Amino acid sequence: MKKFNLALGSAAAFLLPALAFAEGEAAAADGRPMYALAKGFAVGVAALGCALGQGKIVSTALDGIARNPGASGQIFTPMLLGVAFVETLLIFTLFLSGITA
Repeated sequence: MKKFNLALGSAAAFLLPALAFAEGEAAAADGRPMYALAKGFAVGVAALGCALGQGKIVSTALDGIARNPGASGQIFTPMLLGVAFVETLLIFTLFLSGITA
């Protein structure tokens, strides 16, 4: 139960700032505040997914480097490319939702 509460608290920590940021959009949505809520939710979920994905990529790469330090040069570049591709998903979500900061 503690793990569930921790996961729920972590999800709230990712979603609440995005929802607060989407509050300004609610007034300009021509009486459609649900669009602003959906935009904030989309950005929060994308940020959560990107953070988990990047953590997994870096964790696996560092595990591989720890097992075989000689292969660090061959592991580092694909790791950076993977992290960049995952981060691009969040940037695309920001632009598609119309939230630019």
